[in-house]
Parts: sequence; C-alpha cells; structure tokens
Amino acid sequence: MTSNEPGTGPSAVPPGGASNHPGLRVVIVDDSPDLRDLLRMTLERSGTFRVVGEAGTGRKGVDVVVAQRPDVVLLDVRMPDMDGLEALPLIRAQAPQTVVVMLSSLGSSTLTKRALADGADGYILKGRPLTELLAHVHVLVANRRAREPADSNSKLPGQLGAHAIDYLDQAPFGLLHIRNGHVVVANREADRVLGDFIASGAALADVAPPLARHLKDHLEDHLEANGPTTVTLGDPPRQVLTLVRPSGTDQLIYLQAEHHEQAELLRRAIATTAHEIRGPVGVLLGAAETVTEHDDELGSAERAHLMEVISRQTRLLERITADLLTAGQAQHGTLTPDLHELDAAELIWSVLPDDVDFVVVGDNLPPMVADPLRFQQMLGNLLSNAYKYGQPPFLVRLSATSDHIRIDVEDNGPGVPPEFRPKLFGEYSRAPGTNAGGTGLGLFVVRALSQAHRGAVTYSPRTPHGSVFTLLLPTAQTSP
Repeated sequence: MTSNEPGTGPSAVPPGGASNHPGLRVVIVDDSPDLRDLLRMTLERSGTFRVVGEAGTGRKGVDVVVAQRPDVVLLDVRMPDMDGLEALPLIRAQAPQTVVVMLSSLGSSTLTKRALADGADGYILKGRPLTELLAHVHVLVANRRAREPADSNSKLPGQLGAHAIDYLDQAPFGLLHIRNGHVVVANREADRVLGDFIASGAALADVAPPLARHLKDHLEDHLEANGPTTVTLGDPPRQVLTLVRPSGTDQLIYLQAEHHEQAELLRRAIATTAHEIRGPVGVLLGAAETVTEHDDELGSAERAHLMEVISRQTRLLERITADLLTAGQAQHGTLTPDLHELDAAELIWSVLPDDVDFVVVGDNLPPMVADPLRFQQMLGNLLSNAYKYGQPPFLVRLSATSDHIRIDVEDNGPGVPPEFRPKLFGEYSRAPGTNAGGTGLGLFVVRALSQAHRGAVTYSPRTPHGSVFTLLLPTAQTSP
C-alpha cells in the first residue's frame, strides 16, 4: 500500500506547513491525505496554530510526536497498521502535557469513551465545520492549562473510582446512574445501546429524550415495582428493555437491547456504511467551507488542489454507493450485466490507482465478455482490498484458457486467517482486529457480479505469505 504520507519522517514538516510564525504546534495523524491537507490549511490560516508534522498511521504518528513534542495532536480513531486507540497510550506516555484530540467518523461511540479513559482530552466528529474544530481545540488547550497537577487524581462528586468503572464497563447490560435528571455514570454498554458517548454531567433529556420522558413518567406515577418496559432508543432506533430502580434520591436505569439476528445485522450494516460515507462527506464539506470562506485568499495552486480533493472524494462516494446498489440488486435477483466483448488488459490499466504501484504481468489475451462498468467495479474492489489489507509488492497477473480470462490480484501481506476464510465473501464481513476502513461489501459485490457474468472469484494463500484473489470471466468463445 502506498504510504500517501508526504513528510511523515520524525522531524518532517508537511508541504505548506513550514512557517516561522509562533503558535500552538500541531501534529496531524490521519490516514486520509485529503483530510490532512484541509486540516493543515485551516490550522495554518487561523494564525494560532503551526503544523509541525503529520502521519497516516498510528505507528508513524507516535514517531512524529516523540520527535516534535507538539502542543496538540489530532489523532484519527481508525487507521491501518496501528489505529488511534492503540497509538493513544504510547503518545500519552511520551508526551503527557500534549493535548490529544481524537478525530472520529464513528460518532460519539463506545470507542470514544475508551479513548477518553485512556487519556484523550476530547474528540471531534468528522464532518463538523472546521471553525468548530478550531474552537473546540482552543477550549481543550485552555482546559488543560487551567488544571492543577493535583487535579489529575481528583474525582467529581458522585463519580465512581476507576476500578468500579472498569467493572461496570464489563457488564453485559447498560447502566445509567441519574441524579436530578443528569448522568452521574454511564457504562460502555449504555453508550452502545444508545448509540452515543454519554459524558458525566450530561442532561439525560439531551442524551436520550425518549428515555428522559420514560423516567419522568416513572417518577410521576411511582412505578418502582414495575418490571422492564420496552422503549424505542438509540441510533438507529431499536427496542430496548428498560428497568428503573431507585437508589436513594437517585435512579439507576438498566438497559438491554432486544437482539434479533437480522435486525442486528441491519444495525451494523447501517452503522458501518454511515461511517464510510461520513469520511468523504466530511472532507467535501471542509473543502467547500474553505473555498466559501477563503476564496479571495486562495492561490491558483491551492484552488486546483482543492478541486482534486473534491474529485477524489466524490469518486470514493460513487464507489461506496455503487457497492450498496449492487448488493441490493444481488439480494433481489435483479443484477443483470450489460455484456460486451472487451480487451481485458486495456480495461485493467484504466482501473489501476495512480497512487499505488501495481505490476501487471501477462498480455495477448483473447476477448473477454463482460459489462465494462461492472468489470471496473469488480477489479477496483479487488485492488482496493489488496492495498488496504495487504502489503507491497502488488501484482496483477493475467492469463487465459479456452474458456476464461484469469486475473490474479496478489499482495505480500499477512493473508486471510484460516478461520475467517469461509466468511470472506459474505455480506458485511470483516476479519476480527481489522483496522482498515470499508463497508464490508467489497468482496460480496465481486462474488455477486462474477456469478452474474457466469464466472467466479476465489481466494488462495500466497507462498510464502500474502493473498491471491482470482477473478474468472468468460471469453468470447464460451459466451452464448
């Protein structure tokens, strides 16, 4: 996979970020080069920040932070190689006074609460206006500077000790401790059920209005003896068994989502897809905001670069929506390719990404019968899968028999774990421990499309390590 990381050496300053003006020194760690560019432009233009380094993985981000000792780190939650949650304790250990702000496309999730528990100062949802990002970082810096060293070991009134919170976070049910309509403690399962990070001190009416109304009705009607009640909660909404119990003048609310396999699959699919869409949407919004608010200040090179950013992110959105549409058509039996005789080698060169080095081996192939757009979609997903989950060198090997064109996409990465291989081409499947992004539809779409072409796609481990994905499509001789 290409590094896509200009200036990620330990002492490097990214292009355009080298300046001598004073200000808070910032390191940006995010796997999207386009988002890093927008963040750097926004921070530098504010006049109060100076970007001194950037990286596209958590591992390289730790190196840059150790070398630069910045005032602020903007750290993405999900990245390849090492994600932000893994990098956070390493950064905190090496730079205890640095303000660490998590960047997340996942919304205010359970992962965010884990990040805050591990030492992050705050989080920012991707897609929010860049002006809000600046304001939020300023507040977090001011808060850290205002704290006395002794405050790091203090506890808020009513706050449980760290070990008690750890035990609560292992509970298989959601628990909310409410005092005067505000949250004292919420465990991780409560965050997951409600679909949001719940900060101590937050008003329940702001966090979960339906739950606040249910609690109000419970208190007014003195329903202490009642059993669980089903309440519609969360994002996306789902049925949750809700039990309210008094604890002195406070209330404890227990939450247990009603699990139905198909509903849970749909919930995960929606959440995953929303995350994948939110990333490029956030970059597009940031680019539009930059052009709108700073058009008079932009030079021709900056304007051209922003147009390239917009074009790349739009193509990414198009690919995501194309996979979603294809998956829906496959499930409803309406997937019908528009077949033509094609030159496979010529089409392959048109699909290869500009920023990743793929070596193509093989030529003199007979004509292939395929839908050109669907073929580009299949091969694009296989190439994307290779550089997301594999390691270079990357190879596309072409060969043919009398019946089929064979396209092998090879990488030199760790390969697919044996226990996960039976699920590899399943819908919304993702191997445990995977950090790279994606909807989980890519290989499912390739399989559905290859079958619609009367072909096939298979996986085999590469020797000595790596993966080989083989796409077989009919030649003109075998097509009816």
